[in-house]
Amino acid sequence: MRTGLLILLSSLLTINSFSQDSLSKKNPTDVLKHKIWANIFASYYTTLSGSNTPSSAFEMPTALLGYSASLNDRFKATLIYDVTRTTNAIRVTDSLGAELNVSYNEGSRYTAFLKMAEIKYSPASFIDFHIGQLLNTQYLTTQDKFWGYRYIYFTFQEVHRYGNPADFGAQVDLKYNSKLLAQLSVTNGDGPFKHQDSDANFLYSLNLEYYPVKGAIVKFYSDFSPAPKSLIGGHDKSVTSLFAGYKSERYRFAVEYNAVKNYGFTKNSDFWGISSFLSYSVTPMADIIGRYDYINRSLPLNIERSHFILLGLHYKLLSNLSGSVNYRYLTEPQKGMLYFSFGAKF
Repeated sequence: MRTGLLILLSSLLTINSFSQDSLSKKNPTDVLKHKIWANIFASYYTTLSGSNTPSSAFEMPTALLGYSASLNDRFKATLIYDVTRTTNAIRVTDSLGAELNVSYNEGSRYTAFLKMAEIKYSPASFIDFHIGQLLNTQYLTTQDKFWGYRYIYFTFQEVHRYGNPADFGAQVDLKYNSKLLAQLSVTNGDGPFKHQDSDANFLYSLNLEYYPVKGAIVKFYSDFSPAPKSLIGGHDKSVTSLFAGYKSERYRFAVEYNAVKNYGFTKNSDFWGISSFLSYSVTPMADIIGRYDYINRSLPLNIERSHFILLGLHYKLLSNLSGSVNYRYLTEPQKGMLYFSFGAKF
């Protein structure tokens, strides 16, 4: 299972040795270029129908701080800290399923954690190497950017935890003529909140992106993670994702299919879902947004089957400040919510 990692590391060393002569000949100037950025996403919601606890509240979906430094024309380092809920509440029951009263300190729902810490090496225009804590190519590096309204709501796979947003590992990107991108990754598979498990199994992933014409993309993602040997009765887990989208100056639409086989390394625990969205720019400052998700099993929402609809208006208040009024409806459990969302990027 570790053959992929050995090939990846040996390729990095080989290309590095070939590039030494060109480095000495070109003698690039090591000029450090800095960039600092931040995202603040805040919202308020109120329940219009169904039940939701609490019925209304202010939220902070994202508070992010990033820094990058171009060390020279080949090396770049990026560091991102994000704020989210890194702990989960626990529920303890007896043998009959009755809930027991226990004392438990859950911890903060707004904890700063390391989202990304990457060193990127680009020896040639067609290849990049990454090592460190990397953003997940499953949905965060492509679908999230294409959706473009993260301050309003996250993409399907992130909402329903079909994969980790980031992980520790290594990755190679192969690019061809701005039309095709292939990304091969080897990561711990345990996500950004946990260390490598005692079995030392890795997660192997392949991401392929094809850009047939300007504004269009077709994406295929797949990964495989062997079950821990210490888990009795565990089964290997795999993920498959298909995404296609097109955007122009006024229109943006996409559809994706996502499936996880043996979620949590449990046999026959298969999750899948479909997500689609459409936006239309009424003016350069205002977009009408529509989104539909079909959910067939989900964590952490504990949904077996449900339909989700989002309708809203996005308005650019300033060049770096956006606001939205949007309505969200979930069929199971039945509830309708009105959101006022704001996003600042600087």
